[in-house]
Amino acid sequence: MSNLNQEEKELLMSVENEEWQSIKSLENAKNIYQSYAEKFLEKESSINVILSREDEEKLSDLATQLGKSTASLTGEILHKYLQGLLIEKTA
Repeated sequence: MSNLNQEEKELLMSVENEEWQSIKSLENAKNIYQSYAEKFLEKESSINVILSREDEEKLSDLATQLGKSTASLTGEILHKYLQGLLIEKTA
């Protein structure tokens, strides 16, 4: 524990002094804060995207499987593409 920086030492003392409380429903709390984050990000900017019904359904289904909103998943995909992390397959 001697390798801890000042912030880590303060956090450890806080935990040892029982200054923290358990969350009754961690999943519920995660969903609430994820919703807050999504709403914050949605306020930054928004665009309308025209998709085929089939693509929209696939995107919506994938978002549901990942536990995300369709808008959040769409933003993540576009961000990755613009960062060069998603590359089109060549035939």
